[in-house]
Amino acid sequence: MKYCHILLLSLIFSLPSPILAQDLTDEKKGLIDELLLLTGAADLGQIFSRIYIAEMTNFLRQAQPDADPRIFTILENEVNSVISDEVGNKQIINELSYPIYHKYLTSEDISELIVFYQSDLGIKTLSVMPDISREATLAGQEWGRSLGPQIQQRIMMRFQEEGIEIQ
Repeated sequence: MKYCHILLLSLIFSLPSPILAQDLTDEKKGLIDELLLLTGAADLGQIFSRIYIAEMTNFLRQAQPDADPRIFTILENEVNSVISDEVGNKQIINELSYPIYHKYLTSEDISELIVFYQSDLGIKTLSVMPDISREATLAGQEWGRSLGPQIQQRIMMRFQEEGIEIQ
């Protein structure tokens, strides 16, 4: 009897079944493409480029305050060039996104998101979300900094209780 159960389960899991997994169809890819376009996610290459350039520029300015200004021009040109070459016609972002969106959202979910992002509220949400995210991040960082002294004090007290000395 146990053998029959194992055989039956093996057979069920070896057969392709829409219940077990949906294929990523061209239609669903098209919906994902549309959603990425509406949300600006297709522009992630440009966003990544700006962030990377800003971080590298800050790092280099701290490491070499009197650095040759051409360094920053070269940095910006080369980062933008690599990102442009890699992103190309923006399909790489979409190709990377397909399995992620497919994993978490059905075609119906994506269709509903498209309708939402085409609505007045969806358009407004997309326009203010970068500001909301930036301000929320800053608020979280400020809160984290405000906890720093309290955390440090408690850690030092605990070290002292445990007989641990920090130089």
